[in-house]
Amino acid sequence: MTPQRSGGTRANLSGNRLERFVSEILEEIDYLYIEPNRFLPMRELEQPIYSRQFETGKSIYGKRRFVDLILYHPRLYPECLAIQCKWQASSGSVEEKYPYEVLSIHQNEYDTIIILDGGGYSAGAKQWLTNQSGKNRLKHVFNQGEFANYTNRGNLG
Repeated sequence: MTPQRSGGTRANLSGNRLERFVSEILEEIDYLYIEPNRFLPMRELEQPIYSRQFETGKSIYGKRRFVDLILYHPRLYPECLAIQCKWQASSGSVEEKYPYEVLSIHQNEYDTIIILDGGGYSAGAKQWLTNQSGKNRLKHVFNQGEFANYTNRGNLG
């Protein structure tokens, strides 16, 4: 018998799948995966690289802050680009965390893209989050398909 998984466990598994989706796209366009503790020094190689679960400093509450993925491209993103993957398959409290995420992005040193998918967020929450893009460090909010199209147009390399 398969054990029951809590909503949080299912959300984490789905979020990990979304991160893997992004990783696969990055590798298809010749980004090399680098362990988080080696990411910053490896930028000297002047080639596209990325890492997962990378510490970017402090959150708005002063806690350690991690981004799901960070990438470096010598021509397109010499200052790096963070990618946050937000999966919400059913309605719940996750969307209440969007303002926290946006405020933390704004105090972050890296431009950021959010990939929002799963269909469980409310239309109002998605609209609010989308309206925040283009302000300060949050550059875009995409779903999976939009992110794939953005990448296919050469925006990541």
